[in-house]
Amino acid sequence: MASLKELHEFAVKEGIKEDPRGEQEIKRILDETKEKYNDLKGYNKEYFDKGRTENPFADSLLLNDENAKNIESVAIGIDIETPEMLLIDRLKQKGTKIDAVITHHPEGRALAALHQVMDMQIRILHQSGVPISQAEAIVRPRVDEVRRGLHPFNHTRTIDSARLLNIPFMSMHTIADNHVHTFLQKLLDKEKPRTIKNLLDILYKIPEYQWAASHGMGPTIFVGNSDNECGKITFDMTGGTELDKSRMKIMAESGINTIVAMHMSKDQYEEAKSHNINVVAAGHMSSDSLGMNLVLDKMEKKFKLKIVEISGFKRVKRN
Repeated sequence: MASLKELHEFAVKEGIKEDPRGEQEIKRILDETKEKYNDLKGYNKEYFDKGRTENPFADSLLLNDENAKNIESVAIGIDIETPEMLLIDRLKQKGTKIDAVITHHPEGRALAALHQVMDMQIRILHQSGVPISQAEAIVRPRVDEVRRGLHPFNHTRTIDSARLLNIPFMSMHTIADNHVHTFLQKLLDKEKPRTIKNLLDILYKIPEYQWAASHGMGPTIFVGNSDNECGKITFDMTGGTELDKSRMKIMAESGINTIVAMHMSKDQYEEAKSHNINVVAAGHMSSDSLGMNLVLDKMEKKFKLKIVEISGFKRVKRN
């Protein structure tokens, strides 16, 4: 058994271990955040999320009743909003034991702060061969666009539902996405697929992608064909949300030949096509499930949790 706060703190530590930026870079970011916080004054300091000095993942937060204790059974969903909260309440009425809820996609303050995790995409692009100044030029304008776009949302709606229904609630977004990014990076580095077909064959050995395929949403080619050589592969699995399509030209010029993404919008893959970059969409719900499963394997080992699957999440154990 554990408290919600213990589950969250454990998840943050594991997310740091799997972060593509490396633990030393995360330490630098946290130290810098502490310095910035200490220099703030007035309302800027009063409303600053002090948790950011310990948690580098602004989209992975405790959202309701962080002091909830004796948690044994947790409902896990990719998207948890008010309908899912009502479903959970109904399940509890019918006798299903659910002590807390974990959403993958962020809600509340975690969604409002989604743009704050996007800077990590600068490092990911740079690691892929994009010059750092070019990576910054790609990412920074998109960060501000996402910040403005999220500002008018009704961010407290789902949190209000959790509070009124007395449901402990937290999110694990970038924490889980880091896990799937690192997992696939290591797997493909080891297997070294030559063609896009070889790459798909590797993905289809992963249970979450097999599950997705059984529902008509398995890994698929968005741009290119199965005989194309993979060349240099990069991943679009973590870092908040999708970047601007302008990245494709610079990525092509930096020698990137194939992108493995959870998903990709039409203007993005059309731009990739114009620059002859292969795009393999691994799958959204399945990739999110894979990332969550990798975290939950660690959680279950430490805390002996029982998992209730809802809202697009498929539990696969690797312990």
